[in-house]
Formats: sequence, structure tokens, C-alpha cells
Amino acid sequence: MANGSVKENMIIAGRKIIMRKFLVTGLMVTLILALASCSSGNRMPNDASSPSQSAVNSANGPASTANVTQPSASGVISGDYDSSDSDSSFDSASLSNIILKGNSITLDGRGAIVNGSTITITSAGTYSISGTLNNGQIKVETNDKETVKLVLNGVDISCSTSAPIYIISAKKTVITLADGTENKLTDGDSYIFEDAASDEPNAAIFSCGDLTINGNGSLTVKANYNNGIQSKDDLKIVSGNISVNAINDGIKGRDCITVRGGNVTVNAGADGLQSTNNEDPERGYIAIQGGTLNITAGLDGIQAATSLEISGGKIVISSGGGSVNSSRKIGTPGNTWGNWGNTRPGTTAAASNYAPSAKGLKAEISISITGGTIVIDSSDDSVHANSSIKISGGNITMSSGDDGIHADSSIEINGG
Repeated sequence: MANGSVKENMIIAGRKIIMRKFLVTGLMVTLILALASCSSGNRMPNDASSPSQSAVNSANGPASTANVTQPSASGVISGDYDSSDSDSSFDSASLSNIILKGNSITLDGRGAIVNGSTITITSAGTYSISGTLNNGQIKVETNDKETVKLVLNGVDISCSTSAPIYIISAKKTVITLADGTENKLTDGDSYIFEDAASDEPNAAIFSCGDLTINGNGSLTVKANYNNGIQSKDDLKIVSGNISVNAINDGIKGRDCITVRGGNVTVNAGADGLQSTNNEDPERGYIAIQGGTLNITAGLDGIQAATSLEISGGKIVISSGGGSVNSSRKIGTPGNTWGNWGNTRPGTTAAASNYAPSAKGLKAEISISITGGTIVIDSSDDSVHANSSIKISGGNITMSSGDDGIHADSSIEINGG
């Protein structure tokens, strides 16, 4: 009986040891699985498999698009420049001269058609434009694949019913500001459209194709109707002294805006710089790599439909009247942020579709700052992204009437 009791005790003890081994093994497997789950579940917001937030409070901006990835800093976000973007030179012997004479235009060369106070450029090539045009227009309408270069060689153009420069069709147009020249463009406060169903053009310089501005001269744009400078494709600023005063948006590029140099001053009733293409994750971005920008905006200082990247330059922004005009003071008499439900400036949008936003830097997906000097005085958030913000360089000073830095998914600061 004693031997049987010992055997039974030994069997029971052995079973307990085996059970402990299974329990420890099970705990180890569970821990490994849990760690693996944490690793895969906490991807950075710009990981291709990580969806962006699908909805945010309207006061912080519209909802971002789900499953949209941020363009990489080394890829499309940096912008694509070719030799025609940087080349501000021109051969006087091989170009066509367009001479503006008040109410008439003289063409010395070929590639364009003159009709009273309107000239339409129909062929690719280089055109030097000089003189004063009262209530006239420069049009570009060509199907050529080569670039159209417009050299503004001291012009003063006004057009009371449309855009002073209207690029209807061209693969690419380069506006070169000739060295040492002053150039002025002014539109009226109402446009007459050729097609009653159309709302184009709606900017003092309006391009349906890619548009680049270079040269070392100056350009002053006074936009009394709507936007200042606008492209429906890419808009690039390489150099020049550019001043834009616009009742609505200052500088607008649907697919992208890239700034590599120049001195740019914008006074806008709505957004200072704005890209709008939120349908393509590789478009709708703004990249600022150099230059000096001074922006005073009634709404957002710089707004990108997808991503905003700043790697250089000097940027000074005042939005919404500055931090003293806090966006949190809703309902305060005389405070613009009490005007919820009003139509957006320069549009006839339904009141229910608009809530004001006056952020300094704003992107619907992500913001990356790797360099540059940035000074922001904003009534709304100073730096705002509907997904992620990453700061790894630069010198940034912010004064905000709301949040200093706001992201709906993640904020990473490892430099600057």
C-alpha cells in the first residue's frame, strides 16, 4: 500500500510539472503574438498599409481621404524641374516681339494673331512682351508639345472683364521676368465669360496647363475678381520678385505648387497658397525648398490638399488676423470666426458647405518640415495636419489663437 501511494504521488507530481511547462510555453507564445500584434498595429501614418483618419471636426478642416499615402520626401513631393524651368535667358534675334500700345498691339514676328487689343499666341516659341495695354488680353492657345515662353519685358496690362494673361491650352508655359523690369497685371471686379456655363478664367494669370515663373525682374498682380495666379496643373516659382494682392486665393496650383526661390509677397482675402487636387495621392501637394515668402491671408496661410513639405527658405505667415483674433472667440462681436455658415470669400458656395479655417500651415494628410525659417502668427492652429506631422529641422516660431501644433494621428519632433 505504501509503495502504491508513493507511485501515485510521483505520477501526480509529474503531471503538475508537465502542466507547468505547458502553461509557461503558452504564456511565451501569447506574449510573442501580442508583441507581433503591437508591432503591426502601430505603423507610422505614412506606412502604405495604414489608413488615414476618415473624418475630423469641421472646425479643424475637412475629412481626409481614407487609405491615401503621403508622397515620399525623395519622390514626387520634391517637384520635378527641367531645363526650361530654370532657363530665364532668351535670344533677342530669334524671338517674336509683342509691343503693347495702349489700345492696340503690334506683332513683330510670327506665331500669334492680333485682334484689336487682344493677341492670341498659337505656336510654341519665345515671345517678348513690352509696353502698356489698356483693357486688353494676352492669350495662349496652342496644341504644340513644345514650351511657350512669355518674356515680360516691362508691361502694364489691365483687363476689366477677364484675365490679363489667359493660357487656354499649352503643354507648358514659362513666364520669364526680364532682368531689371517691372511688370504689372490688373483685372476688373467682374468677368464676362465666353460660355455662360463656364467659370474660367477666374484669376489674373490663369493657365489650364503647367505654369512656371522665373527671371530676376518683378511682377505685381492685382486680382480684383477672384484669385491672383492660378494653374490647373503644376505651378512652379523658380525666381523673381512677385507680389500678389487677391480678393480670394493668392497663388493656386491644382496639382502642386513648388517654390525653389524668389521673393514672394501675398495678400489674400482667403488662402495665401493653395493646392486642391485631393483625388490623386501623388498630386495636390506643396513643396517649398527655398526663397522668401511673406503671406498675409484672411484664411489659411498655406493649404495643401495632400501633403506639405518645407525643406528651406524663409516663410512669414499671418492668417485670420493673427493670434489676437483667436478662432476660439466664436460669437465675439467683430470677430471673423463668429461668421460660421457664411459663404467662402470669392465664391457662391452654399452656406452649409463652408466653415472658416485660418491655419498657418495646413495639409489634409501630412506635413514634413526639414529646414527653413518659419514665423507664424495665426488665429487658428499654427501647424495642422489631418493625419501626421514630422519636424526634423528648421527654425520655427509660432503664435497661435488655438493649437500650436495639431495632428489627428501623430506628431514626431526629432530636430529643429
